[in-house]
Amino acid sequence: MKFIPKALTLNGKYFSEDAIHGLADDLMTPGKPDWEQALGSFLRQWIDENDTIQVRTSGSTGDPKLLSLSKRSMLTSASMTGSFLGFREGQTALLCLNSGFIAGMMMVVRAMAYQMNLIAVPPSGSPLCQISKERIDFAAMVPAQVYNSLPVPSSKQILESIGTLIIGGAALSPELEKMIEKLDGNIYATFGMTETITHIALRRLNGPERSDAFTVLPGITIESDVRGCLVASVPWDAGKIVSNDIVSIESPASFKWLGRADNVINTGGIKLIPETIEKRIAEFVGNRFFIAGLPDPVLGNIPVLVVESVVPLTAKQIEEISVRITPKLTKSEMPRRVIRSEKFSETGNGKINRKESLQQALKT
Repeated sequence: MKFIPKALTLNGKYFSEDAIHGLADDLMTPGKPDWEQALGSFLRQWIDENDTIQVRTSGSTGDPKLLSLSKRSMLTSASMTGSFLGFREGQTALLCLNSGFIAGMMMVVRAMAYQMNLIAVPPSGSPLCQISKERIDFAAMVPAQVYNSLPVPSSKQILESIGTLIIGGAALSPELEKMIEKLDGNIYATFGMTETITHIALRRLNGPERSDAFTVLPGITIESDVRGCLVASVPWDAGKIVSNDIVSIESPASFKWLGRADNVINTGGIKLIPETIEKRIAEFVGNRFFIAGLPDPVLGNIPVLVVESVVPLTAKQIEEISVRITPKLTKSEMPRRVIRSEKFSETGNGKINRKESLQQALKT
């Protein structure tokens, strides 16, 4: 796309480039909800004379960083997604994510680029409860929003009526994946990060095309580095984007995600990937949980199970968890301790902050 589109149809009302200024000012009126102010702030950045947008990372794997992303690169990303998923002018898209982060920003950019009607609702845990009779052709949600929508008949009906739904921002639990397998519609998991301008790969979660591997968008090439982490070449960056995501390259255009290098636990010389362990034991723990490492004088580090629970876990409950997960794990993978956290710390876009959650749990 050779130009930067600056017109937007929001909740059925068309705003020309000139009118966008007034819309942004109105959304940023003092006293407006945070999500509206974030949308207004992004619109102001998008229509200004600068070639770049300032975007803050989520902070799920470290301190949040402020990145500068090219508007043309964001449009290229929007075009690649639109080509892959078959966007058309006049379709309706749902914005139920915070526009202060890249995922929400890109929903606005895609709506502008493809002249979609953007339905904006507060980014709550159950956003579909706020939808009436609009036909949604495209939406992006985080796993918690999907999970919360399934038990509510009206929300589930809307969810299954969405033409194409992409889910990202955090890993999908095995339980949620099983639920999604049975749903109608075209539903995908996404892989990406702020540096890649949201997703660069999609994985079908339901229907005959369901897969355990991600397929990269056209124009993107992948490889892995010495750590086994994904390295991507994208059309909008002359260099290579190096991730901390450990992957298994399945083909020149597909890969399986295994976990984060930041979370690897080296115990007695054996490297454990917490996310792969979590996937195997998820159905046996019940509550939200994660695997973490703690220092050990003999092994260097040991794996521990951190469980979110409002009330303290009894010795019997801990023993029952241990009995259930033992057959699924090797001796090295077996958690040496079960640690309770009353409530996990989360990042601004809903991801579990493992480091902070572990530190808080150790204090209780």
